[in-house]
Amino acid sequence: MKKILFLLAFGFILFISANGASAAEKGHYPTAKEIDALNLELNELVEKANVKLANGENNFELKGKNLKVGFKEKNSVPSSLEEGQLHYSSISIAAVGSKEYQAYVANTNGWNFSHAVGGNFSWNGSYLTAVTARAETTGTMYSRSESTKVEGLDGIINGSSAKVARVTSNGKFTALKYLPISYYTTLVVEVNAPNREYRITTAKITS
Repeated sequence: MKKILFLLAFGFILFISANGASAAEKGHYPTAKEIDALNLELNELVEKANVKLANGENNFELKGKNLKVGFKEKNSVPSSLEEGQLHYSSISIAAVGSKEYQAYVANTNGWNFSHAVGGNFSWNGSYLTAVTARAETTGTMYSRSESTKVEGLDGIINGSSAKVARVTSNGKFTALKYLPISYYTTLVVEVNAPNREYRITTAKITS
């Protein structure tokens, strides 16, 4: 009886493994034509994302046919106010504060990959006192690397002169199988101290 149970369990494991291998073989790396289509779809999703961000909606995920674009934020409303008490654009925001943010793009076409960038931004009145950024990439069928930088657009951050900062993150995804193809992602987010707002200014995928 034990031998039969062992054989059944072993056969089940082989079945699961074969199905997993079969699913992996059905995947593919996006072609140049598919990348062009992805960018058209990405542009539409980013436009919709920026409308939401402009309206103070800072936690959402938009899904397209082959892509997902999302944004996350913590501590968007001062603790002294109940959530939902007033519209974000109409409340009196604390003069000094800090927020956590993250923007992300995920390709779901073929062997997928994702690129996210986020961190903290702090302000004192209308000026930025600090902006941090770190990137996260995923994609089991790729080797991955990324680089991220932060710059003040109208002055020096933590120098009482910058009100707007730009976070630029670049990702590289190199195929682990077949041809040595690489895909490149760029994700750029601007943070605005006076309005405590964000805007995704660039999101693209190239090969």
